[in-house]
Amino acid sequence: AKQLGRSDCANVLAKNLKEEEATDRKLTEIAESKINLQAAE
Repeated sequence: AKQLGRSDCANVLAKNLKEEEATDRKLTEIAESKINLQAAE
């Protein structure tokens, strides 16, 4: 988006990427702390 001169779109995409990364970290934390423990039982 930046290469096309669309800094407005680049900012939205960067924000979205940060949100996706935070979601991934949280889901990984949930899986490692709860779901995997339940599967081991």
